[in-house]
Amino acid sequence: MSIVAEIVSHMRPYTSQIAFALVATTLIIFGGAINAFVRNLVKSWNVVFRVLVFILLCAVGYGILASWLTGFLQGQLRGLPSLTYLVVVSGAFIILGIVAERSRWR
Repeated sequence: MSIVAEIVSHMRPYTSQIAFALVATTLIIFGGAINAFVRNLVKSWNVVFRVLVFILLCAVGYGILASWLTGFLQGQLRGLPSLTYLVVVSGAFIILGIVAERSRWR
């Protein structure tokens, strides 16, 4: 067995957790921008409706989005061959780390 296949054989049982980590990290990084976009859309509304939209976005919207995207990403990852799986997962975490670091200083 190649070294790549050995590494991936230890990673594959955690594909659902890996998918969730990628989705959650992405939502955390871009959540502020999403909230700002929605805030811009509803800024002229009554305060009660603005608060309601924010609650629905955070409690329901992000939850449904995280659940759906995690399932979708998990399915996509499961179908990848070993080398591609390793490159995609490692690359995604590296890219998210770079994006998170850059957005931290804005």
